[in-house]
Formats: sequence, C-alpha cells, structure tokens
Amino acid sequence: MKKLKNFIDTRFEDNIKAYKKLEEQAGSFSNFPETLHPDINTELNRQGITQLYSHQREAFDSISQNRDTLLVSQTASGKTLSFFLPILNEYLNADAPFSVLLLYPTKALSRDQESTFGGLMSVVKKSGRLGTFDGDTPRDERVRIQRTSDFLITNPDMLHGGILPNHNRKWKDFLSRLRYIVIDEVHIYRGSFGSHVSNVFRRLLRVCGIHASHPIFICSSATVGNPKEHVKALFNRGFHIISKDGAPRPERELYFMNPSLAQSHGHALYRKGPASISIPLLREAARRKIRTICFCRSRQEVERLHRAVTDGSASLKKQIKPYRGGLLPNERRKLERDLVQGRITAIISTNALELGIDIGDLELCVLSGHPGTVASFWQQAGRVGRKEKPATVVYIAKDNPIDQYLVNHPGFITETPVEQALLNADNPYIFLQHLPCMAHEHPLREQEPGLVPAVYDTALEILKSDRTVVPYHDTFRYALQDYPARGVNLRGMTDYNIEIYCGTEVIGELDPIGARGTLYKDAIYQHLGRRYMSMELDLEKKLCRVEPVDVDYYTEAHWEGRIEMTEREEQKLLQGAQLDFGYIYYNKQPKLYKKIRERSYENIGYGPITLSAFEYDTTGFSLLPPADWEKAMEVFDKRCIGAGLHGLSYLLRHTAPSLCMAATSDIATDVSLIEVAHQSWKSALFMFDAVEGGVGYAEKIFEKINICLQLCFEILEKCDCSAGCPSCVPPLPPGIADDELEALLIESNASVECTRSLLTMLREGSIIIPQIQSVALSANQTIQAPEPDYAAIKMKEKLQRASKILKKKRERLH
Repeated sequence: MKKLKNFIDTRFEDNIKAYKKLEEQAGSFSNFPETLHPDINTELNRQGITQLYSHQREAFDSISQNRDTLLVSQTASGKTLSFFLPILNEYLNADAPFSVLLLYPTKALSRDQESTFGGLMSVVKKSGRLGTFDGDTPRDERVRIQRTSDFLITNPDMLHGGILPNHNRKWKDFLSRLRYIVIDEVHIYRGSFGSHVSNVFRRLLRVCGIHASHPIFICSSATVGNPKEHVKALFNRGFHIISKDGAPRPERELYFMNPSLAQSHGHALYRKGPASISIPLLREAARRKIRTICFCRSRQEVERLHRAVTDGSASLKKQIKPYRGGLLPNERRKLERDLVQGRITAIISTNALELGIDIGDLELCVLSGHPGTVASFWQQAGRVGRKEKPATVVYIAKDNPIDQYLVNHPGFITETPVEQALLNADNPYIFLQHLPCMAHEHPLREQEPGLVPAVYDTALEILKSDRTVVPYHDTFRYALQDYPARGVNLRGMTDYNIEIYCGTEVIGELDPIGARGTLYKDAIYQHLGRRYMSMELDLEKKLCRVEPVDVDYYTEAHWEGRIEMTEREEQKLLQGAQLDFGYIYYNKQPKLYKKIRERSYENIGYGPITLSAFEYDTTGFSLLPPADWEKAMEVFDKRCIGAGLHGLSYLLRHTAPSLCMAATSDIATDVSLIEVAHQSWKSALFMFDAVEGGVGYAEKIFEKINICLQLCFEILEKCDCSAGCPSCVPPLPPGIADDELEALLIESNASVECTRSLLTMLREGSIIIPQIQSVALSANQTIQAPEPDYAAIKMKEKLQRASKILKKKRERLH
C-alpha cells in the first residue's frame, strides 16, 4: 500500500484536489453479560472474542428486556453479533423454541449472513434450524425450511409475495412462535421502497396478531441522519436508540481527485472521465496485489470499465471481475466466493456490494463518481478497512454539478451529517396496493389497528365501491380471482423481468423499463466483459434474444417525454415566481439510439426504436418564472427565458437528490408549456418524482427550494469554465429541441449567463440582463489530436437515468 500511495501521489499529483486523513480511534469495550449462556461463551472464546464493544453490550441488555431496539453504528462494527448474541442467548434459555425472522434488503447480504451465523448456530446442537428463503432457494429446501426452521433469513420481497399470502397454510407454525424480527441496514428502507416495506410490516404484524404472536423489532443501520424519526415512520413504534459506537476505527486516507481538462478537435475544453484515473489506478493495484473494490454508477459503466482495464491482458482478466445486478445466481455466488477467498484481486461493482456483506480484508476503495448521498459515500468507503487495517479511499469526480462541487468542497462529505431518510407509508397509491393484499391474507375489519383511520376508512370505501372486497359476516373479504401480491413490486419497478437468451442459455435478466432503453433491437448489451447484440425484444413474451458480436462501439437510447400537471394541491410565490405542487402525468418513450465508439466517443450512427411509451402518474411541482423577469428578457432576447429554464433544470436535476437522500434516477426535471390563462401558454420548469404515485422527494425540494437554489447558485458561481460545461450548465443543456434557442446557445456563454440571471431573480428579486458573449475561435487555429491512450478515455456523462423509472403498472379495478 505504501508503494501504491506513492504511485497515487506522483502519477496523479495534478488531479488531487484534497487529501484527508482520518486518524485511528480506540474502541470502548465491555465484559460479557453475566446471563450469557456458557455454550455461547465457549464458542466466542473459540473464535477469539473475549470482550464486547460497548454498543454490543448495550444492545444485549436492551434486547434481553424485550425492547424494540435500533443500533446505529459504523460499518464493520459488529452489528450482526450485537443482535444475534442476545437472541441466541434467549433461544438457549427458553423452555420452548421460538422463531426469529431476519430480513436483509438484498440476496447477496442474506446469503453472506447465513455463513456468518453458521459458527454461532453450532451451539444450538440441532441441525436444520437455520434457513435462507429467497428466490434462489430450491423447492425441496423451501419445504424443509417451512417445517423445521426456527431462524429464517429472507428479504422483504419474499415476505411480501411468498410468506404473508400463505401464512395460514405453510407458515402458521413459524409465525405463531415468532418472537424477534431483525431488520438489517434499515436506512435502505426509504423513498418508494421504504413506503412499500412499511406496509409489508403492517401486514406482518396484523398476521402475527391473528396467530397470537407479538414479536419485537431489532434494527441496525450504519448511516442515517434521523434514526428515531425514521424507524417511527417505518414501524409506527417507539424504539430504544443505541447511537454511541464503541468499535475502534482504523486509520483511513481519503483522496479527492478531479480528472484533467483537455481540448477537443473543435477547440472546446472538456474534462476527462473518471476512467482516466481509475484505469491506471486499478491496473497498478492489481499489479501490486492490492485487494480493491471500485464502485460505478450503472451496470453498463461497470462492464465498460472492466473491459477497458483488462483489455489486452489475460492476467488482469483473471484478477479483476465485474459485479452488478442482472447476473444469474450462480454467477453472483461464484464472484462473491472468489473475492472472499482471494482468487480475484479486484472487483468493479455497482451499489450491489454497497451494503454490509463481508467481502474480505479489502484495502483500496475507488469511487467512480459520487454515489448520490453522503450516507452511500460512507457505506461504500466502509467496504475497506473492515478488520481494523488501514484503508485508502479514492473519490474520482465526474463532470457534473454535484461531483464538481464535492471535489472542490470535500467538507460536504467529511463534516456534513448524513441525510435524513424519507418515506410515507400512507402514500395513497402505495397504500391502495397493499390493502387488497391485507384483505387476501385475512378479511378486513371496520377498524384495523396500526392503520391511520382517516386513510384506511377512505381506502376501504374505494375497495367496497369497485367490488374488490365484499361483505363477509362482520368483515370484508377479497373478492377478485387474481393474486394481489403478484402485481405489487416493492422496488418501484414492474413485478417481472425480461429474460435475456443467447442461443438456448439464459445469460441475464432486466426489468422491462430498463430493457426499453438497453435491449431494443440492435442495441449492444454488455455482460461479464463480452458484447452481445439484441436481435429481438418481445415485451409481451418477456424475453430478449441476443447474439455475441465483436464491435468497438456501444449504444445509447434517446428518450422523449410529455408532462402535464393534472391537479394542484399547494401554491406559493418566490420573488414573483409561481410554484405549484400537485399531481403530474408523465409519458416517456425511447425514440432512437446512437452508436458511440469506445475510447473516442464519436457518434458513428443511429437508428430508430419502435417500442411503446410508458406512462405514469406522480407528484411534483412546476416553477413559472417571475413576470417582471420574463418581460425584461423578452425586451432583451426572449430566447433567454428558455435558456435560463433549461439551465436551471439541469442544475436542479443533479443537486436536488443530495438534499433528500434520493438517487439521480428518483427525481426528474423537464421544461414544458403550461396553461396560465385561457388559450395562453408559457414555459415552466417541472420537477417530479420519477416513481409511480410519487413518494415525497419533489415535495421535500418544494419545501427546501431556497436551500436548493442557493446550492445551484454556488455551483454556478464557483465553476472555472467561461462559457458553460457539464460541471455547472452545459453550453447546450439536454432537452432543447428549438433551432432558434440552439443558435443563441452554441458558441456563446448564454446558457451560464441566462441561468445566473434567473437564479439571481429567484434568490434576490433582482433583474440582471445576461452578458452574452461569443466564444467562437478562429477556424485556422490548429489543435493536434491527442494520441490514443487508455488514460485519456472519457467516460460518458450520466445520460437517460430516467430509463430506469417505472412503467405504468397494469390497470387495477380499484
């Protein structure tokens, strides 16, 4: 590691914008509890554990007193032992065996925890008491688990679709003995996913009540800014919060790097992509056998970076592997085993490995771009230094506003508290999906404990009126023929995947929304370092046929959208600007794709996409510029209105997620016409949740609009460019399809100046006329083309994040 740090300091001297050293911190320890079972004491000593961290002891005492408990501590702080120790102690001391439900948000984490529990479970001296129930569990194993397991590891999706609907036939014995419900990584349950899962927990407690069990909740979280409020919203119960972390912290070194600027053939300056740093860094780390993990923002980015790093080197292909969603179960398991056992040196991953899975003693973490939240930053950085060994974290900024702000203001990461998690279990769209599931599991009563009466009464009337439920004695039973849980997807997407075939072999799967922007005919699909061409995508049959190809380009879809505010709920004025919050209808469709050559990133062709649009209803707000500013711009140049709105739209899209613990794909912006009077239309900026039904992100930004505009202004003012760039506002922001507006923006600083003018008006109420200047260079200036070099590869910007947002679900009778 010392030699690798010297390599970083010398090779990337001009790219290092900040260096932070987080000193080692000693731990706080406590003796084993006197009530600890002797067999557990013996097993812990066998594993070399002679003391507990202070937070582990506090958790033991709280859980032993049957209190709902939340443990908030850093990564690699022994959270698993914190909750499993008191549970196992109670299990050994109990007169009759009880059952325990352990929920993990991902399959990878649940399988990892199964092996973690294995050692301690040996003290039970009964085989078959621990089982994992997920989509990869064979049918015979499922039957065994239902009959014999006392400790069940699963995920919210299986609880929702596999356990609760069958509680009376297959899970009655397990649920009637349920004493503890353990939820790890509880900060993950936010936004749309958290709102869905909160309703699943309501259903679980309702079913437990039917079977006469009254379990307590035990939660753990590494990073969340409002732990008490978050678990209250998630479970509607008060918790004992343990936030004093007694685990030692190893020394960690943080590098904040910004790729270099370069000049293109067209004379314009551009910033190289993060791959210009990550490629040589990963190669050097692999050469020195440094165990490394590199996080990228998307699946295709993982595949492309892996190909670029390993291209031309057979040894590197054996040492470095890609890991992402969409891999088959056996592929995931093999990669996880190889990484833990040291058969591979480095792994390039999406956030699929962000959570607390134990992937060995990694030493170097590379973050290719900001993961979206401070919480995720520390989660990913926490994958290294897990065994009290010093660790190095390298953050490489992309060329977008929030990344450039962070690389020049590292205190936002190291000093700012992590964001607050947001969810709304009573979101009407989400609640109305789970109420039929409740009725299917057990008939609904006039009053249901744990549900808000005002919301429940109205929702029940809706289900009565459309005959989803019908009277049954003094209750209301589910009356339809379908299986209501099957149509509800907790992760915000549709409830099925497209299977990807190469010949007769399934090589992967993808949700239908992602498939529209990734698997259209002639698209290039990248999988485990190989390229395939999509020959046929059939959304109705849920399959895609691909064939291997050897090409030097990738494809990218271009989308078009239509937006309309259908109902206004709230309105406010901001320096004369009108902001309306309400319900929004959105229609989006992929229209064409571009072929982009690897390394040079030149556009070498395009083709049509003939897939149907997807549409959904959500929540958001519109911003109509101040009338005085509009009049001043119309006198100067009316095109400045559109330039300012598109520039602000770009800034908001990239900065707003950092204020409400959302991902870039959770929030969308658009500039569209809005009717202000009879047959009178004006351009307005829209920001809305890219989640069907909405979840509250745009509403939070609506409340914090002044803070958000201030952050946008700081990013614009502190950028070093003179005429606009992706780090603040591009010279031609995305979404513009107006020839006159393009003529104003191209080869001028209009995008920056018009956006600055609009932001000044919204913040201060002052009208500033944009100082627009031409930046065209003389045609006879000769610029020598740079020589091809891996270190000079420019990674593409974040494009079409909205391709992952939801397709409108099938119509329901309610």
